[in-house]
Order: sequence, then C-alpha cells, then structure tokens
Amino acid sequence: MMTKEEELSLKDKRLSYMKVRSSIKKICKDCKIVRRKRVLRVICKNPKHKQRQG
Repeated sequence: MMTKEEELSLKDKRLSYMKVRSSIKKICKDCKIVRRKRVLRVICKNPKHKQRQG
C-alpha cells in the first residue's frame, strides 16, 4: 500500500517523461526540433508536446 505522497510523486514522474515516436512533428508554433547526441527531439513550452525519435 502506498501513501498519498508516494502516489503524487509517481504522478509527477510520469508527467515529466516524453513521448517516444518513430516520426516526430511540431504540434504548435512554439515547438522546436533539436538534435541532441544524435537523437531528434521536440522541445516546447507545453510539456505535453515533448517528443523523442526512437
């Protein structure tokens, strides 16, 4: 059984992950495609738009 604090911390961790897709696209005008360590990524103000090509 988990306490409320542990459940909340797990939710926070899940929200920080990014989507992994074979084909990444800009979703809004603020999205930018960046290459870091040979991996294409989409970074944006909106955390839901974070993507990584994989």
